[in-house]
Parts: sequence; C-alpha cells; structure tokens
Amino acid sequence: MNFVVGKLVGYAETNLELSRYDAAKLRYMFELVLLNTMEFVAIALFFAYIGRTTEFLIAAGVLLSVRTFSGGFHLKKFRYCFVLTFAIFVAVILVLPDVSNTFALMETLLLVSILLTVALAPVSKRKSAAKNNLIFKVISTAVILVYSFWLLTARDNPYASIVTWTILFQSVQLIIGKVMILHEKAKKQQHVS
Repeated sequence: MNFVVGKLVGYAETNLELSRYDAAKLRYMFELVLLNTMEFVAIALFFAYIGRTTEFLIAAGVLLSVRTFSGGFHLKKFRYCFVLTFAIFVAVILVLPDVSNTFALMETLLLVSILLTVALAPVSKRKSAAKNNLIFKVISTAVILVYSFWLLTARDNPYASIVTWTILFQSVQLIIGKVMILHEKAKKQQHVS
C-alpha cells in the first residue's frame, strides 16, 4: 500500500508542484481512502460469503449517508478500526435484528438517535465555522428523519431493524467522539498550564 500511495503522491508533487504540507495532506487522504476501501471490500466479501450481501450494502449505505454529515470518532490504528467496524456490521446484521425487532423498540431507538444527532452532531476534530456545523447537523438529522419516516410507514420492511440499529450505532458514536475530543482538549490544556 505504501508503494501505491508513494507513487500517487510523488506524481502529484511533481506535476502539481505541491508544498510538503500539501503533499502530506494528500498522502494522508490517499492512505485513508485505500484503507477504507480495503476495509469495505474485506467486510463485503465476508457478508457475500455468508449470503448477506444485500443486508451489508443497506447497512453500509445507511451508515455512510448519516456519518458523512454527523461525523464520529476515528481510531488511530487500521486493525482496531477494522475490528470495530466488522463487529458493528455483524451486530446490526446478524445479531440484533434477531434479538429484538419490535416496532415499539424501533420507534424508541430512532427517537434516541434523532435526539443524539440533534444534540451532538457534527463530531469532527476539524475546526469549522458554526454555520457549517449547523448545516451538517441539519442534514444529518434530516437524513435520519427520512429513514425514520420510511421505516415507520413501511412496517413490514424486512430491513427495518438493520437500518434502525445502524442509525443507533452511528448516533452512539457521536457520544464517544465528543468524549474523545473533550479528553484531547483537556490534555492540551494540561500541557499548556
């Protein structure tokens, strides 16, 4: 992977005359894209092998559509990220839908997800303007509301439980992300003092 990323960054540095800082940012972006692609393909192959490709694609689509705007937390090591992501997909596709898929529970989980998203989104380490944060909060909440409306009107949807649990897991990640950011800020303030 380092070879591929090195070639791509080298090409960009040569042809686009990037600064060292911009080249480092580009390297990070390429690494992130390649790692996320490898993670997605590996998990997709597992679910294809066990005959649950449709469920995986639905859960991944829901997660991506919400997480893009609401944010979340990121683990520093690829292997930890992979294990956590894999565990979440196994939970929302293979375990939780069979444990409980009552309509009242789904309504409650969706309400909790909406409240968490309104209160905490977006979660990101990047500094962005309050206007952008409000836009991301509104979009992520709107996406969850659309899913919620769809799920609540289509009571016999076979994927409703998977979608509901995926949204809840993403919303819970917002709590973890906020705590991690607050912890990092506290550490920085201790070093300054």
